[in-house]
Formats: sequence, structure tokens, C-alpha cells
Amino acid sequence: MNENGEEVILRTIGLGGWLLQEGYMLNPQGSTIGTQWQMKKLYYEEGLSEEEVEDFYQQWRDNFITEKDIHYLASLGFNAVRIPMHYELFLSSEQRSARNQVIKDSTQLSSYIDSLSRWLDDESLFAQAETLEAIKVLDRLLDWCEQEQMYVILDLHAAPGGQGTDVNIADILVKNDLWYRKDAQGRLIYQDITVSLWEMLSQRYINDDRIAWYDLINEPNNIPSNQPIHDLYERLINSIRASGDQHMIMIEGNGWGNNYDLLLPKDFSTSENLIYSAHRYWIPPQEDSLPDPNPNQINRMVNLLAFRDREQVPVWIGETGENTNEWLAQNIAKLDAANIGWCHWTYKRFDLKENAALTRINGPFPTDGKKVMAQVIENIKFENNPPNENTIRAVAPEH
Repeated sequence: MNENGEEVILRTIGLGGWLLQEGYMLNPQGSTIGTQWQMKKLYYEEGLSEEEVEDFYQQWRDNFITEKDIHYLASLGFNAVRIPMHYELFLSSEQRSARNQVIKDSTQLSSYIDSLSRWLDDESLFAQAETLEAIKVLDRLLDWCEQEQMYVILDLHAAPGGQGTDVNIADILVKNDLWYRKDAQGRLIYQDITVSLWEMLSQRYINDDRIAWYDLINEPNNIPSNQPIHDLYERLINSIRASGDQHMIMIEGNGWGNNYDLLLPKDFSTSENLIYSAHRYWIPPQEDSLPDPNPNQINRMVNLLAFRDREQVPVWIGETGENTNEWLAQNIAKLDAANIGWCHWTYKRFDLKENAALTRINGPFPTDGKKVMAQVIENIKFENNPPNENTIRAVAPEH
């Protein structure tokens, strides 16, 4: 519900690739580079300095999404954007440099963990928020979206340490480190940092109604038990609510945001204003009417609707896409008929032909190395992105 008590269905586009590169979107022909850190490592190995690589990524962030992109998305009928965030951009430039040293030399990981612990203890993590790159980007995006009357969803896409074993989606250095990595003091250091990060975001945006909700952690995956997920969400929810922040909070289950064993509203000490996510990819249409044996596995439509009714919570499709236009159209029709909002993944990505994104970025590709960096920056700009007309017809609300 909005501030006027009116029901709002968010038809949303994901801004994938902007603040976090995912390997499969960088080269449609395939590459050994699957993560952003591997992309950076290639540039280092080609002789570029850390300063030169950071300058490239600054240009990437300044040009990949601009006010023109947001205006275009609004013209297609989308009323919200989901911004996938990388935790490293909430670090200061000096702190990010310490993570870059691990990219250059993996033996520096222990030193980086020690630094994180020190920064956490001396309260220099996420300090002076207005100076942090991620905050500068978020504040610009919020202003652009306000002009178009669009909501923004904050999505922690690459959580500290990495929220699973799928390294591509979260720029993971060591698999599942968010859940298990301890520092020299025996603390689950990445979890403490995640709590501190959301506390900062909540304090900064507590009264900002341009933000639809906080998406705490994108797609936890391949965690042997949901108990660690529950325990971290319990901390995060209570920390955000402790300040009086009443923004809706989205939680995502295990199995890429779909399994909610131990994660039901009754399982949390504070359960007001929660919203539950499902990520729908490549589900055969006929399976949507066949119940999954686990009622807390909610990516099929029949389970999703039953879960919403049983638990009396809003549900929302945090990601869907990467399929044929026929599949995309029938999927959105089902969701619209059920009054369930959704987010199409993704807005733009590299390709040589039409794909399931709304627009595409022509080659050359970032994985081609330093010799094409200037052309890559030129090609990611809005005016150089050909629209995928068939995909737009299939998914855009006003087409």
C-alpha cells in the first residue's frame, strides 16, 4: 500500500550489471571469467595499475545507467527499479584497495579479514556515508526515479563474503563465507559487517518513501541448512526495526530465493511488514499447476498462491526472465492475473543478437581485455544500446 492507502503492484526492471558485473553477461560467446574479481584480475595481469582499473570501473558506473535510462524505462511503463548492490562499493576507496590485494594475491585473504575486523571495531566501516561510492550512486538514482514517479528497491546482491556457492552472482572469493567465516576473535565477521551495513542504510533512508523496501540478501544458495539464514535475518530485521524504520523488508529463502523452511513469519520475533520473494526461471508452464511437495518451496505458481494465502504475507517475484519471449509473456500474464508484482531480469547486457534483456550492448566485450576498454565504455551508453523489440513487446507494461 502507498501513503494514500492504495494498492500498488510493482512492475519492475532489474539494473543488473551496473554495480556488479556477472560473468555470463559480459561475453555471450562464453569466457573463463565468471566473476567481477576475475575481470579485474585479467586487467591487472595485462599490466594495468590498480588506479587504472578503478578508473575504468568508475567510468562504467557513470555510464552504464544514467538519467536517460531511467526516463526510458518509465516510458515503457515500469514503475520501479531493483538495484543490485555490491558491498565493496560501501567501503572507502582505501578499504576497497585491501580487497583488491586479495584479487591480485589470494594469500592476502587473512590480512583482509583482519582489516575488516579492525575497521568494524574502530567504527570506520560505512562511516561518512555521503563520501561512499555506493551512496553517491543510490542518491542519484533516487532523484532520477523520483522525477519519473518510480520506486527503488535496495538489493544487497553481493553480500559480504558471499551468500552461497554460486560465485557468479555475488563476486565470491570463497564460497559460503558469509555463513561460516570467523575472524581472529571468533566472530562471524561477514555477518557482523552485513548487519552494520544495513544499520547504516536504514539510518540514512529511514524516512525515504522513494524506497519500496529493503531486499536483505539476494539468492542465498546451497547452504546446507536454513538455520544460519534464519539467524542472520533475525538480527537484520531486529536491527532495522530498532531504529523505528518501518520500510517493508524482503527476505529471500535458500535455493536462489525460493525455499522458506524455518523462515516463515512465525519464525521471527518481529514479523511486521515482511515481504516474501520467489525467483522464477525456466519453469515449464504446465508445472505451475503441480504443487511442489514442500509447501515452503514457492517458485511454482500453485505454491506461491497457497503460501500467500496461508501465511497472509505479500509475495513478489524478485527476478524472472532469461527465457523465450513466449515464456516471458505467459509468465507475466499469470502474475498480473494473480495481482503479484514482478521484476524482469535484466535491463541490458552484452550480446550479438536479441536476448531476454530489454536492450543489448554490442561487442567488443570486457573479457577482450584492456585493448577494448575505451570502446566498451562507449558501447554501454544508453544511446548506443539497441532495443530488443520482441522482448520489450513481451514484458514491458505499456507494450
